[in-house]
Amino acid sequence: MINNSFHLQIGQMLDDISDTVFIMKVDGMELTYYYINRAATRLTGITLDEMGKTFFEFYDKSPMADYLYRKYVKVLTERTVLRYEDGVVMPNGTMSGETVLTPIYDESGAIAYIFSITRDITDRKNYENLLVHYAYHDDLCLLHNRRYLLEQLGSAEALFLLDLDCFKNINDTFGHDAGDAVLIEAASRLHAAFGPEYTLVRLGGDEFIVAASKQVNPEATALLILELFQPAFDVRDQQLKLSVSVGVATRHDGEDIPTLLKQADIALYKAKGAGRKGYHIYESTSKYDHVENFIHELALSNAIELQEFELYYQLIYSPQQEQVVGAEALLRWNRTGIGVVSPADFIPVTEQTGLIVPIGYWVIRQACRDWHRLLERFGEGFKVSVNISSVQLSEPNFVERVIEIVENEGVPAQGIELELTESSVIHNYQQVEQTLEQLRAVGFTIALDDFGTGYSSLSMLTLLPIDKLKIDRSFIRDMNQSLFSAMLVMAEALHMKVIAEGVEDAAQYQMLKEMNCWGLQGYLINKPIALDALLQHAVSQMQ
Repeated sequence: MINNSFHLQIGQMLDDISDTVFIMKVDGMELTYYYINRAATRLTGITLDEMGKTFFEFYDKSPMADYLYRKYVKVLTERTVLRYEDGVVMPNGTMSGETVLTPIYDESGAIAYIFSITRDITDRKNYENLLVHYAYHDDLCLLHNRRYLLEQLGSAEALFLLDLDCFKNINDTFGHDAGDAVLIEAASRLHAAFGPEYTLVRLGGDEFIVAASKQVNPEATALLILELFQPAFDVRDQQLKLSVSVGVATRHDGEDIPTLLKQADIALYKAKGAGRKGYHIYESTSKYDHVENFIHELALSNAIELQEFELYYQLIYSPQQEQVVGAEALLRWNRTGIGVVSPADFIPVTEQTGLIVPIGYWVIRQACRDWHRLLERFGEGFKVSVNISSVQLSEPNFVERVIEIVENEGVPAQGIELELTESSVIHNYQQVEQTLEQLRAVGFTIALDDFGTGYSSLSMLTLLPIDKLKIDRSFIRDMNQSLFSAMLVMAEALHMKVIAEGVEDAAQYQMLKEMNCWGLQGYLINKPIALDALLQHAVSQMQ
C-alpha cells in the first residue's frame, strides 16, 4: 500500500521539473483542479489552495476558461492521448507551450483524471524564428531574399529590378571583399530612400528588387533609383562611379509575383541592351524576341516527352508518271497551353541550342513509322523526305544513328530521302561529302533543297553526292522559263532529278509538265496536312 510519504516524494519530484504539470479530476463532464506543480503555479498563478475549482471558477468570465475546457473535454469524448502545440498567452502574460493530455482510467474503465504536462518551448520557438529569419533574409545586405519575395510577399503593385552595371569588374580588380562592401552600400542607399510601403530584396549577386505595395509612378521611381547610384562608391580609398540598369514591371491584370518578376527581368534585359545606365518598363504589347526564344528553348526541351510534335506531309507528284512519288515531312509543334507555333519561330531556336539533334532523330523515326502507311496508300517506290540541318550533319555518329533508326523501324534506306540546304553544306565540303557518301552507299537518296537561293558555286553540284535538286519556289513564282530550262539541262547532265517547289496553279503545272520536270510540290498538289487527314482523302488526278 502506498503511504503518504510516497505521495509527498512524488509531489517533490514533480515540483523539481521545469515542465508544468496539471491533474484534473473528472466527474462526468465536470473538470476540477486536483494537482499542479510549482512550474504550473508560476505559469498560471494557480496554487494548491485552489484545488477543487473548475476552469470557470478560477478564470471567471475569461475566454481562457472556454479554451481550456474545450481542449480537456476532447480527451473525454475521444478517449485518447491528445497533443497540442498552439501556445496561448496566459493571464500573467506568459506563453503556454507544447501540451500532452493523457486520460487516467479507473477500475471500471471510466476516465477518472486527465494528466497534463506542458513544456516551455520559448527557446525552441526563438530558434525557429531565427531560422525563419535566415531563410527569408540575405545575410550580407540584411534585406529580404528571393525566397521571401516568392513565398511571403503576396502581391505588389510594381517591381523594380536593378542590376549594377559591370559589377564583376569590381570583384575581379579589388576582390570580393570590396565587392561585398559595394553591395552593402547599395542596400543602405535603397533602405534610406524607400519607406515601409516598399519591400527591399536582394535576389542574389548584384541584383536587387524594390517592390511597391501601392501604385506608384514607375518612371519617377525608376529615375529615383538611378539617382541613388550617381554618387561615387568608396572602394579601397578610391572613388568609383557605378551605374545601374532597371527593369520595371507594373501590375495591370492581377499578375502574381513570379509573373511580375519575369516581366521585370525581361525589361532589365532590354534596358541593358539599350546601353545600360537606364530603365525600361515592360509592355505586354511589345515583342521581346530574345525572351520568346528562351521560353521556346525551355518548352522545346520537353516537347518530345509531352508528345507535342507532329509531322505534316506535303506530297510530291510526278507529272510524267502521273502519280505521287513521295512526300516531304514537315515538323509541327502544338505547344501545350499555347497552340501551334510557327516553324519560323522555333526551328532557329532548335538549331542555336542544339535541340535540333534529338528532335531531328525523332523526326526521322516518326517519318519511318509513317512510311509504312504511306507506302500502302501510294505504292512501291514511295519516298519520305526529311530535312537535315548542318548541326545534325556535324554530329560524329550521325550516319550510324540514322542507319540504326531505319533498321529498327523496318524501313529500307531507299524509302528515305534526306534533304539538305545549300547553307548546310557550303562550309566544310570534305566532311559533308564523306558523310553523304556513307549515307548514299547504304541506299539513302540525297536532295538539295531551296536550290538557287544560297551562295555556293555550281561546282558544289559536282563535288557532293546529290540525287535531286529542289528548285526554290521563287523561281516558279517568277517563272523565268529560259533560266528554269537551263537548270533542267544542267541537272540532267549531272544525272539529277528536279523537283519544282511552290507550284500553286494549273498554268505553272502545265508549263512544268511540258518542260519534263520530274516532280512537282506545292499547294496545287496539296497543302501540308496531318497523316491521318492525308490518307482519308483521295489524291486528285493531275492532267
